[in-house]
Amino acid sequence: MTKNHRLVAIMFTDIVGYTTAMNKDEEQAFKYLEQNRILHKSMIQEFDGQWLKEMGDGALAKLGTALDAVNCSIEIQEIARGKLDAKLRIGIHLGDITIENDDVYGEGVNVASRLESIADPGGIYI
Repeated sequence: MTKNHRLVAIMFTDIVGYTTAMNKDEEQAFKYLEQNRILHKSMIQEFDGQWLKEMGDGALAKLGTALDAVNCSIEIQEIARGKLDAKLRIGIHLGDITIENDDVYGEGVNVASRLESIADPGGIYI
């Protein structure tokens, strides 16, 4: 079991109203999800970040700097406004994380998750 501690910028994202969309039109909700995944992965890669995992309609990524995380989030929001028929919430936190067996833990992850959950639809909380 390998543990690794790092200071990184954590970015959590979520599709606003995804559960309602899934109940209303499952096929369309899956399209949102796939478009969202493609958008996130390409932007995270562009900003030298790492896609960590997907949790339902949410995504978790780490980026090397707070500036990269903010700029990546801004790009994601701008593109999402034009391409997705849904809004996103994004939370960013610069903090320590623990990487263990290809998963991440720690205050940095928890704070980013909390910020995402209270962000305005279409917004970014840092």
